[in-house]
Amino acid sequence: MPAKQPSSHSEEILEEAAEITLVELTRTCRVHAEWVMELVEEGVIEPLRPGGPQWRFSATTIVRIEKARRLQRDLGVNLAGIALALQLLDRIEALESRLRGLGEIPQPDDTDAE
Repeated sequence: MPAKQPSSHSEEILEEAAEITLVELTRTCRVHAEWVMELVEEGVIEPLRPGGPQWRFSATTIVRIEKARRLQRDLGVNLAGIALALQLLDRIEALESRLRGLGEIPQPDDTDAE
């Protein structure tokens, strides 16, 4: 199954087990390989087998790159800031997930965004 076809703002289900190459990732996200390499160096994303001859990524990396790109494009955040922001967003998401598991906070609702 292909990871994701290029499309703007569409929500698609990505299989975490699916792997994509650096070329597929750059093509899908419409970014340069050099920028992806900078994201790897900064710890924003991680190849599945970094020591291999060709980097492969989890298909879910597409979502992370899209978030990083929006932070840089829309807010002017540099790479270190992107790494920090995504790390904090990951922690918030994990904490909210734990709280939902305990029944402490309601499930996210689309009506909240209105």
